[in-house]
Amino acid sequence: MSKLNILFMTFSVVTLGIATYLVSGMIGTIAGSNGKLTVQIVASGSVSIVLLLISAMFTHIASLRISTTHSVISTILVYLVMYAYQLKRIYTDKRLKQSWKNPRKFQERTLQKLLAENKDTEYGKRYDFGSTSSMALFRERHPLTTYEHYAGYIERMTKGECNVILNRKPPRYGLTSGSTGKGKVIPISKESDVTLFEGIMYSMAVLRKDVFPQRSVLQKGLLFYTEPTPRVTPDGTSLGPVSRMDADKKLFCAMVYSPPLASLNETDPVVATYLDLLFSLKDRNLGYVMGRLTTAVFSALRHLEKDWRKMVYDIEHGTINKELKVSEDARTALEATMVPDKRRADELRHEFEKGFCGIMRRVWPYMHYIVAVDATGYGDILAEGYAKGIPIYSGFYSSTELPIIGYELNQGQLGGSHRYAFLLTSTVYEFIPEEDMFVQEPETLFIDEIEVGKVYELVGSCVNGLYRFRFGDVIKVVDFLDNCPVIEFQYRSGLVLNVRAEKMDSATLHNVITKVISHWPKVTLVDYACAENCMLDGGGDQNEVNPYYVIFIEVDRDTCDQSIAEVDSAGDHGIDEVDSPRELLDISKQHLGMVDEVLCKTSFTYNSFREKAEIAPPRVYLVKPGSFDKLNEFVMNNTTASHNQFKNPRKLRSPEMVGLMMRNTIECLE
Repeated sequence: MSKLNILFMTFSVVTLGIATYLVSGMIGTIAGSNGKLTVQIVASGSVSIVLLLISAMFTHIASLRISTTHSVISTILVYLVMYAYQLKRIYTDKRLKQSWKNPRKFQERTLQKLLAENKDTEYGKRYDFGSTSSMALFRERHPLTTYEHYAGYIERMTKGECNVILNRKPPRYGLTSGSTGKGKVIPISKESDVTLFEGIMYSMAVLRKDVFPQRSVLQKGLLFYTEPTPRVTPDGTSLGPVSRMDADKKLFCAMVYSPPLASLNETDPVVATYLDLLFSLKDRNLGYVMGRLTTAVFSALRHLEKDWRKMVYDIEHGTINKELKVSEDARTALEATMVPDKRRADELRHEFEKGFCGIMRRVWPYMHYIVAVDATGYGDILAEGYAKGIPIYSGFYSSTELPIIGYELNQGQLGGSHRYAFLLTSTVYEFIPEEDMFVQEPETLFIDEIEVGKVYELVGSCVNGLYRFRFGDVIKVVDFLDNCPVIEFQYRSGLVLNVRAEKMDSATLHNVITKVISHWPKVTLVDYACAENCMLDGGGDQNEVNPYYVIFIEVDRDTCDQSIAEVDSAGDHGIDEVDSPRELLDISKQHLGMVDEVLCKTSFTYNSFREKAEIAPPRVYLVKPGSFDKLNEFVMNNTTASHNQFKNPRKLRSPEMVGLMMRNTIECLE
């Protein structure tokens, strides 16, 4: 039992004692007044009831696991807020179930609401929103769109023009990461912000209450967050990733997550990650991780593996590492919250020295889950290494362009796929069959027309002023919940490899690479990326007339298959610290050749082109340790992505990116 638990039990006893005293006095007053109610009696009774309720609340708080970094005030505030959202969830559940029973009806209502709000804008008048009475009529009148359709309108809005696409000035603009091309500026309406925040709180309430009821509402989470570089549009409106938090949200997050407020203002990703980890390591009672993307969680834990000694020293001595480039004001604020804790430091040191396989469960024994979207396959790498035994839950499905698209249904089961049921009240969805995605003017289907087992490109009309918008996500219908389709995310259409019209999607390629690596001796996958040979300097192999894929793979030793003694004897030497990483890994050209074999077995279209010799075998390169760190740094420095929204590139889209990787190769199958 912690000091806070004892303190709240004391509060409960004292409050109960005061209530009992008032009740006994009230009984005496009633007896003296011959049973007549007086103002004094009513007041005493009311105060007694309130005190009894407060005593019950304190008793309940005292029975819960409480994060050690909570204060008395933050404990009470978080308790009240979290249970208020549990009550609000009752209404949200009812609304969702109603919409899932009749999705087309709710979609028609949503469209009419969107059109009515913006019918008097320049855009609404152009497409006659005022007289559009149905989804079918809207589909006839309005074309399918991409960002280029809106670029001119949005540029005018950023310069201060009003009533262009939206009937109100957006409070901010979102900036996409540019993972499939140039970053896009998206107006973010107030309704979109509310939908996103409410969606996050709802999914967290479901997760804690239904899936992991053993997690206390007073266990803090580990939030990985770097403050984006401040930007504004020409008219002075905030511009940045949707994940950027304003001051009020930061205050709230400082109560429910372990990093303090000063950490949430850090713009240097190295400093922010160090501080996020440091203050989370102090708390043995940490309950979950909020990482947004699995790539962010994986990257941070690699940072932990590198710098754990510095963090343990800081915890033991109550300091902030002097090498960190932190402002004096921030350092003063952070050090004020640091109290020397040798006991916790010794516990952490003992676990870190054993190795890093399953480290999260060992340093945070009461951790229940990770909340992070697995956009690039890092969930599998985490589950087999750092996060072994901890389920990964995405909570909801969203994008910069659209607010909440759907809520997760599989409840983050260990090793399970992420399935979502649509939120039908903020976006109207249409679906392009996968086989028609590259047709000039594809036909679309509505939500009551799609089928289980089929794959579709998702199209959306939403509160941000985008209509029939092709934002690039491809999904598969896997089931129905009542009458609402249940979907799984498949891939981004902009990440398809296509050297001979074979359309190799990123999901298939990911499955191939992970299957191949599982047959390599004693290694784990660090990262991989692919490109089309046209991205190579000079177009690639001049002796090869047929196009081919270029695949870069980085691996490391599988420490999860080593004994503790082997890890200890190896010390901190990774494969980047030995003379011959190629020999240490024992990867042969036969192993590299497995990529082509599995591609042929997995993709009928690819195999047919290979049999006809119209696609050449892939060039598979093993790259030096740290190569993908260099690639990621290059991408961060040359795109609009912030640290919070960064996705490791799976398709290399420029000769510069491919050239960087070519300069870091160890072994190649040609």
